[in-house]
Amino acid sequence: MSDDDPLDALIETEKLLIRQEVSLLEVAAQTVANALDYDALGNLGEMANKYKVLTNDGGLKYRVIETSEACGFTGCCPSGRICCNPNHALQLHVFHPESSKDEAMMFIDRPCKCGQCCACCSICKQEMKVYKGPDSGPPGGEDNIENQIAYITQPTLGGFMSPELMVMDREDSEEMMFRVKARAFCCIGGICCDHTFDVTDSEGEYMGRIVKEAPEGFVDIVKELGTDADNFTLYVKQDLEKEKKAAMLASLHLLDYMFFESGGAVNVDLTGMMEGECPSATFKCCDCYCCGCLTPCTCYMGPSGEDEEGGDGEEPPPEDREEPPPPEEGDEPPPPEDGEEEEPPEEEEEEPPEEEEEEPPEEEEEEPPEEEEPPEEEE
Repeated sequence: MSDDDPLDALIETEKLLIRQEVSLLEVAAQTVANALDYDALGNLGEMANKYKVLTNDGGLKYRVIETSEACGFTGCCPSGRICCNPNHALQLHVFHPESSKDEAMMFIDRPCKCGQCCACCSICKQEMKVYKGPDSGPPGGEDNIENQIAYITQPTLGGFMSPELMVMDREDSEEMMFRVKARAFCCIGGICCDHTFDVTDSEGEYMGRIVKEAPEGFVDIVKELGTDADNFTLYVKQDLEKEKKAAMLASLHLLDYMFFESGGAVNVDLTGMMEGECPSATFKCCDCYCCGCLTPCTCYMGPSGEDEEGGDGEEPPPEDREEPPPPEEGDEPPPPEDGEEEEPPEEEEEEPPEEEEEEPPEEEEEEPPEEEEPPEEEE
């Protein structure tokens, strides 16, 4: 590898495996937040991400380390991990272990944005700036402008129903370097299948692809359900320019923060057990995508939360109440319920006796006299 250009390590690259490391503190905080049904508690344990970039045979190629503030501010607006995860401001430093463990060969800067909303203006469009090392100053500073190799952003309305990224040399450049487009339509995320993003140039020719891998085996399934750690595979053409390969690696990490950093796929609520109910669970099947907006599609399993009497412990309406049977003679009336005033007994008004109307005597119908038969004549 040449000492002049740190990106020379990408010249022979054709396939990279990206594995996000699991933070035990983050897992513990997220587990407690799920059990208590208090999502904000999980953000308190949010840690900076770390990735291992491996070769096809499993050897360590690079290490990617996030640098961000837990409670940072950009001007008067919060931009730290606790308040704004996963849309917080961050920097990613890419280290090549064979050359230097302290000096980054590439670093990436992402400002804080309003995520999961319509990508119709600059404050809502996700973006990244990619620089080649060495890191000689703050990201985006005057010392690093000459080292910038790519600018990544969302197009207006984010590709409509299919997520899309545009990659250029500079922010004000009119020429596009390449385009990253998801194969999915409307739905993205989930653990049932791979999610592929095609990388093509301005003329639509293949340059590579980014694959978010579905879990394989029991360990990967548990990691996917309970954490936000993910596995990716990057495929690139071997004869591609090293600057474009570096920009594709940065695009992969931007996609991870945009779509796959919102926590595990299952949320188990144990608060109902204190009231003698069964625990409930919510599974996220996928995210519905439209013009940059993300809406989770979930399935709920657990008690319905409605009481038998009228739902939510409320008193049933008056028409649904069962009236008590009338008291028998000699029994005392039941005491009034709480909040009800005892009404004085109503005096019964004596009704005047009804006069019986005399029915007129029925007239007997006179039967007609029977006709006498004439006597028979004797012969």
